[in-house]
Amino acid sequence: MSGPSLKDRAADAGRVLADRVAWRVPGQPIRAVADPATMARTFTYLFGIGATLLLVTLALPHSVDRNTAGLIATALAAYLAAGGFLVLFDRLPLWFFEASPLLGTVLVSLGTYFGGSDATSAYAMYYFWVGIAACYFLRPAVAAIQLALASAGYGIVLIALGDVTVPALKWAVATGTLFAVGILITALRSQMERMLTELGAAARTDSLTGLANRRELEERFVGELERSTRGGRPLAIVVLDLDWFKEFNDRFGHAAGDRALVQLAEGLRRATRTSDVVARLGGEEFAVLAPETDELEGYQLAERLRAEVRATFARQPEKMTVSCGVASFPVHGITTGELLHSADRALYEAKEAGRDRSVVYRHAGVPEEDAETAAIERTSPRLASLVSLAEAVDRRKGSPGNSRRVARYAEQLARSLSLPEEEVERVRIAALLRDVGEVGVAESILNKPAPVSDEEWRELERHPEIGARIVGAAQLGRVGEWILSHHERPDGSGYPRGLREHQIPLEGRIVAVADAFAAMTADRPYRRRFSPKRAKAELQARAGSQFDHDVVQAFLSLNGELESDAERGTPAPSAGA
Repeated sequence: MSGPSLKDRAADAGRVLADRVAWRVPGQPIRAVADPATMARTFTYLFGIGATLLLVTLALPHSVDRNTAGLIATALAAYLAAGGFLVLFDRLPLWFFEASPLLGTVLVSLGTYFGGSDATSAYAMYYFWVGIAACYFLRPAVAAIQLALASAGYGIVLIALGDVTVPALKWAVATGTLFAVGILITALRSQMERMLTELGAAARTDSLTGLANRRELEERFVGELERSTRGGRPLAIVVLDLDWFKEFNDRFGHAAGDRALVQLAEGLRRATRTSDVVARLGGEEFAVLAPETDELEGYQLAERLRAEVRATFARQPEKMTVSCGVASFPVHGITTGELLHSADRALYEAKEAGRDRSVVYRHAGVPEEDAETAAIERTSPRLASLVSLAEAVDRRKGSPGNSRRVARYAEQLARSLSLPEEEVERVRIAALLRDVGEVGVAESILNKPAPVSDEEWRELERHPEIGARIVGAAQLGRVGEWILSHHERPDGSGYPRGLREHQIPLEGRIVAVADAFAAMTADRPYRRRFSPKRAKAELQARAGSQFDHDVVQAFLSLNGELESDAERGTPAPSAGA
């Protein structure tokens, strides 16, 4: 079996090197400059080894005017600098690292001066340590200043000693050599940066098609999903696969197959936007990540891709087609893994249905929404996506249907408090979406089978603010404000703003009671659900402190569906309910 190709080895090296680069600004060249920890470690070695070598020279033949005490003091100062870098590196500002070669120049100048007039050339070798470190780690302009300061420092020492033989010659040769070394190190660093940039690109690019590879897609997917989560905006992923590609390879050979893949990649580029990420996942499987694209638009994109592929191969001896699977956030998942799995399942269904078609993923066993819900969701172009996100959060917590249950309670409660019908519907929507912010909370916290820690609780307390920001983008009036306030308490001990009594909107107080009753009458990982009677007793006991007294009394007067829902119960909502 043949070993990996040179191109494969280069790509692997690029991945390793790219992972070791401490920082990189997207769109900018990769810098060879190390992170502060590496810089501090290197400076620690330089100061420490330099001090040790200086002490070793004390045992060697020396200049008659050597100042031994001064050399020892200089070595101790260098050790102190090394220890400071070792201990304080994570608290030192960037400017301190840029000034560090100046400290080295001062110590080298002192050592050269104390070494005596006959040893200036020997101790001046330390200046090259300063120059190499400055030119490797620092910006060229800063490094040039450090070289000039080192040259000036050596000149001052030669003048101060007075009786040095041919001082001008020594200074000129040392300065010229110092700058020559600096130019060489700077050139080598620039070459390394170019190599890192090329290898980094190779690690994220498919070598055959020039598209992004799976690694790059996954990294971009994470970033786009975070933006979609914060803004409550949709995101689609289309996974597509060339039909009958194995048979094509068998008939025409792998070279023809590679040419077909390159043609396909070009067609995909033509059919997508610059903001879309087109990637080759492996073999004949590709993917398109489309920001700001909902379920319907994702399907339309898939159909556009299919049409482009047919047009691309229309004049070829073998007509090629693709099958596409479509999934969108938040309808079909709220993590990259869930969305890719959903798109893969949809692609499998497209293949099973006869190929050369697009299929949108459908959850198995999820009942259709009632007409009333559908009508409400049509009031905003983004509301349907937010409802899907709320349901996805419920599934993530192992409590499917819980948000709709809370919404029904809130609707009945708002109506019993004689709110206008339009306001009732908005309260229902607020209750339905109240926990969408939990999409930003770790699943390990949401499903923890024990009370959460203080740190975990602080993370949970962020979900009303996250939810309010997500819902705010959907232009639903004050619904975001009600979501923000549904964990506030009349006694001021709630979160996130610590509001009291009537500072809390009535609608937020309604959602709070409905949410609490649903939480108490549902199983949790660490306790069984309360009976409706006990849950009502808990509400009554906390009326006026945790819950609004009038709202609790109105809720306790509800019967009918409230009782039957509570008796059925659902799996536990979040620990933050």
